[in-house]
Amino acid sequence: MNSEPNLNDLEIDLTKLIEKEINEKHGILGISVSSHGGTHLASKFKKEIKMTKTEISAASSSMVFLSSKILADSLNQKISYNLITGKERIIVSILTENVALMAYLNRQLAELEGLDSYINSLKVFAIQLSAIIDTSDLIKEEIFVAVKRAIPNALVIAIITKDGLPIKIQSTMPEPILSAMTSAIYNLAGILLGGSLEYSIIGGENGSIIIHELDETRILAIAVPEADERKLGSYIAKIKSLIK
Repeated sequence: MNSEPNLNDLEIDLTKLIEKEINEKHGILGISVSSHGGTHLASKFKKEIKMTKTEISAASSSMVFLSSKILADSLNQKISYNLITGKERIIVSILTENVALMAYLNRQLAELEGLDSYINSLKVFAIQLSAIIDTSDLIKEEIFVAVKRAIPNALVIAIITKDGLPIKIQSTMPEPILSAMTSAIYNLAGILLGGSLEYSIIGGENGSIIIHELDETRILAIAVPEADERKLGSYIAKIKSLIK
C-alpha cells in the first residue's frame, strides 16, 4: 500500500500519546494499537518482548474480534472490553470504531491501584486514539477497506493470521471454519513449495478464491464471481499494488 509516509507520521503521534499514558499509569507495562485489519499502528513497551509488532497487532485484533463475536452471538451485546488474567500480568483489550487496543498490566500494581480505574482509563484512551485515526487517511488506506474498494464484486474478504485465527472477515461462512481452511491451504502450499506461498488461486467454473500473503503474520483471502485467468490476474495485480 502506498501509505508509508502517512503511517509513519501517525505512528509518531500515537506513540507519544502512548508513552504519556504509560508514564501516568505505573501499572501499564505496554500498549499496542492496531487497525481492525490487524495493521500495526503504534506500540510502546517498558521492556522488550519476544513477539514482533506485526504479530502483536494481528493477535490482539483477532482476540478482540473473536471476543466481540462470542458476546454478540451469545448475549446479543457489543463488547466493552476483554480481560485476560495471568499470575503476573493482565491483558486488557478494547475495540473502538477504528482501532483495537491491547494493554499489558502489572497485575499486582493494577489490582492494588484498582483494576476498574485502569479499564475505564484505557477505554477513554482508546476512544481518544480512535478519534485521531478517524481524522487521518488511514481508514481509506486500511487493507480491508482498500480491497473492498478495488474489488467491489468480491463475495468474500478475509484477513486471518497464518495460524488460522480470524482478524476481519466479510463472509456468510462461519469465521473459524473459513480461517482454519484458508490457513491450512496456505501452510500446505508452503510445504509443497518448499518455501512461503506468495499467492494461490482456487478456480471453479464460475468463481474463484484468491489466497495472498499480506505480511509475515497475515493472509488475505477473497472470493470473486470470476473464472477468467486474465481477470484473475488483474485482481492479483490490484492486491499487490495495495500491499506494497
